[in-house]
Amino acid sequence: MHPAFLIEEILLHIFSYCYTPFHHWPSFAPGRRHWYANVHLAALARACKTFKDPALDMIWAELDDLTPLVRCLPESSRAESLEGAYSLRKPLEQNEWDIILGYSRRVRALRCLRGSSGLDADCIRALCNPPTSVDSIFPNLHVVGLHAPSATIVPFLRHLTHPKLDKIWFDHTENLGVAIEVFVEGCPIVTDFHVSGLAHADTISGLICRWENLRSVRCYDVGLNADAVTHLSRLRKLHYMAFRVHDAVVDRIPAIRASASVLPFSALHDIYLVSDSLIPIWRIFRHFYFPEVHSLLVALYTRPTAPDLVSFFVALQEACAHRHSLDKLLLHIRDIKYKTPSEDASSYYITFNRLRPLMVFTNIKFITLDISCGTDLNERELLCLASSWPRLERFEVGKNYDWTPSSAISPGGFLQLLERCRSLRVLYFMLDTRGYTEIPQGHPWRGLTMPKDSFIHLLNSPIEEESIEALSVFFHVSPYPDFSLTTHWNNRYYQGSERPQELCDLYYERWVRARSLAHDLWEARRDLSRSLHDQSINLGSHRPDTSSLL
Repeated sequence: MHPAFLIEEILLHIFSYCYTPFHHWPSFAPGRRHWYANVHLAALARACKTFKDPALDMIWAELDDLTPLVRCLPESSRAESLEGAYSLRKPLEQNEWDIILGYSRRVRALRCLRGSSGLDADCIRALCNPPTSVDSIFPNLHVVGLHAPSATIVPFLRHLTHPKLDKIWFDHTENLGVAIEVFVEGCPIVTDFHVSGLAHADTISGLICRWENLRSVRCYDVGLNADAVTHLSRLRKLHYMAFRVHDAVVDRIPAIRASASVLPFSALHDIYLVSDSLIPIWRIFRHFYFPEVHSLLVALYTRPTAPDLVSFFVALQEACAHRHSLDKLLLHIRDIKYKTPSEDASSYYITFNRLRPLMVFTNIKFITLDISCGTDLNERELLCLASSWPRLERFEVGKNYDWTPSSAISPGGFLQLLERCRSLRVLYFMLDTRGYTEIPQGHPWRGLTMPKDSFIHLLNSPIEEESIEALSVFFHVSPYPDFSLTTHWNNRYYQGSERPQELCDLYYERWVRARSLAHDLWEARRDLSRSLHDQSINLGSHRPDTSSLL
């Protein structure tokens, strides 16, 4: 054996190419998945003594439940029901505990502990009583993920608390209060905390206030109280924060700030705020500073009024001390209120004047306006916005999956946009095809190059019969290495459509024809270019310029 294989770091690096991460595991029977996902590592563990420990460490690094630990016991000690649940034939003896502890010490993450974890109640109770000489069944555990654990498995949670534990994830946890009490005292250095689903706000807030090393807090559906928010503002290592904002939180923050010194979110890079309306969000921005924020995502469930939008953008400028730091902005608006026939929806459209304050953030690379209330931006205004963001890579305007009117841009406007923003690679736009019937001559995309993963999404753009051929010629010479053109019409039976199904089918058919013709033209142009290139090689001359060929 080569001496390099005696170095464990080298073996772990090599074995990592055989390792299947948790999120890539097959979706069949829980408890069996990690065996199938890492079958090559199992073969390496049986190959020789040198490979055994590194391979086993990698196999057992992540578990989705406790069943694998019981499956490692001798068949004389365990039994399996027809439903696949395991039970113990007799109380565990010391040699059987040694088998379990020999594998459990290698576990670094319990990713999705749920239900009874494929074990019956008696088996769970047996695992809750390890030998008295054992401090923890999982002495090297760093990550715990709980997915609605049943009352049966809750007593086992105390064996998961450990000073090394630094990442906790609660997903739709029914016994949340009991689980939190377990993790409060025994996990002092938690750095990442994630709660998915509705949870008691004060309980979660109290837990957050106990941790001083938090780096990431993700509570998308939890309205943290003012104490928790101000506690997070003091943390020097916090870089990601997500929670639901409401007026009651904002009302209490000034009193807390007056009684104690509150530092700004000095290290915060990513913010995700959820609210029913925009008012509490722009109000909370007036109380804190975000000197290093790079990404801001705001999700609303009611349409903002024009004054609210103005207040939000003004407060955003004041909160972001360094305007050049913000490079990603997503505004997600989903109006769930019923719209009466007399309601003027156009008064809620996102207009250029309402977006103008964003032009001061000159370093924006990603901007998404995913809104159900629609946008009212003409081509000139769209180009003016894009010109203020020279490093723009992703531009999404009106990215929604309903049929709300959205801003549109002409094919010629597309070219001007790409000329002004040379780094663009993802475009979500409505295309204005009205009157676009003249087949372009020459090479309209001359001088423009795009990254390989670039694509255009034309949303629910209509298309006229007379425009099919002209659009096909326009797109087939685009600078995209792999031609990709998508529309919302691909989903022909979208239930949210207020338009007649016949019209949806008509637009779908026309765009299919346009894409098919463009693809055929692209292949014919490629074949002609290759043929001329081969002829030039045979003649010993330089390759001719075929850029003007259609």
